[in-house]
Amino acid sequence: MENWTPLPLDKGIFRNVDDDAVIGYMTAIENGYVNEFGGHSRFPGLVPFAPLPDNGRVTLNDLNGDMIAATSKGQVYRIDKNANVENLTGVPLSGGRRAIFAKTDKGEMHIAAGGSIVRLRGEKTELLSPNAPQSSHVGFIDGFTLATEINSNRFYHTPAGQPEVWNPLDTFAADGSSDNITTLMITPFREIMLGGPESIEQFESTRSGDVPFFRRWSTGDGVAVPYAMIFADNALWTLNKLYEFVRTSGQVSIAASSEIGALLERIDDWTDGWIGGFPDNPLHIEGQKFILLQAPYATNQYGTKGVTLLFDYRNKRWFELFGWNVDDGTPVRWPGWSHWPLWGRVFVGGEGMIYELKSGVYNNAGLIQRWLARTSNIAEGRELSIKRFRLRIKRGIGGQTADATISVRCSRDGRPFGPWISRQLGKPGETRKVIEFGSFGVADTFQFEIMSTDDINIQLMRAEVVAEPVGH
Repeated sequence: MENWTPLPLDKGIFRNVDDDAVIGYMTAIENGYVNEFGGHSRFPGLVPFAPLPDNGRVTLNDLNGDMIAATSKGQVYRIDKNANVENLTGVPLSGGRRAIFAKTDKGEMHIAAGGSIVRLRGEKTELLSPNAPQSSHVGFIDGFTLATEINSNRFYHTPAGQPEVWNPLDTFAADGSSDNITTLMITPFREIMLGGPESIEQFESTRSGDVPFFRRWSTGDGVAVPYAMIFADNALWTLNKLYEFVRTSGQVSIAASSEIGALLERIDDWTDGWIGGFPDNPLHIEGQKFILLQAPYATNQYGTKGVTLLFDYRNKRWFELFGWNVDDGTPVRWPGWSHWPLWGRVFVGGEGMIYELKSGVYNNAGLIQRWLARTSNIAEGRELSIKRFRLRIKRGIGGQTADATISVRCSRDGRPFGPWISRQLGKPGETRKVIEFGSFGVADTFQFEIMSTDDINIQLMRAEVVAEPVGH
């Protein structure tokens, strides 16, 4: 009787050492993730929802039941459930940075993007106040509007209930460190989190007295990328000054990126890096919870631009997302610039387009979304013969022509991968879930890639081999 040995599929990627040294982890999971049963599921694709009148990079939020979209061109739009778009730009956003939104208790919104703060309370945006600081981040707590000041270690606040009043004396300095404040977040616990390159400080509001805020604590972790910050799982998540992805709660920070430390260190450009759902809306899809981190201009392993990482923060597993260049068949940057939940759905801001992240669709606005999983090396310290290889996978999803396929290829002893071997996934109604791929020869080490470019749902449960020592 043949002994089938399962390949280890139930962990995320490990990119902290060379692929040849990885054992027990995956070395690549692209446009997919490990589900709660230890199998692999495909990440949903993008469906166009609403085109915008300009081609700027889109950041999303919501106000009074409508979607609000701000673009890098300084425009602000309102979009309803039926994808009707209305330009709300009276005073354009200035500064050219990523838009940060703050909703108030009066049903209005304040927006900062590195220049003057604008207010949305009617049909058009307006200048909040000529006396407000030039700001990259704005927040709202207990009736106070707060804003950082560009290139300084100060943040300003208004009197309670008077967002248009900015007194130059109503300011606080982040005095735990002399570095500039580059990010501000109000958490669901009413904490004011201020970050700079060298430190993070927490302020809180007071219930009485003339001073509305006080500093509770500070840490020396720092925030390396101002827009790569989110509150999730009752903690703050960000990149510290060592470019480690850390979970900070109270004054304790724990690194959560040991599996991909070398990958993060190799990122050559963090310009416009971001985490989606700021301040406290991580990505929830199909029962899974993720933090999405992107360095849009970084060089990836394919030599193209864009590194997008998907972190399962409950199970501490990392994956990657990519788009696709149809001209040369190369993975490129995943096309999103933001994401936001609304109306029980998840939307993604692109460039001049708002997409919906949609279950049951596995392409990105009609372009290929390649799903790929690559194992670590299989080795027993002696020469092996792979007699058989099989997948346990969802079938009956290939349509009436059964043209959808799954493909496997192998690298032996660290040599280049061989040709793809493809199998059809079958017509609807095919219930047999096992597909065999035959023999993969003799070597000391084997590494497998499993891939599909078809617009199909991938549910890979197991990958198994019959491996026998040579000479036995």
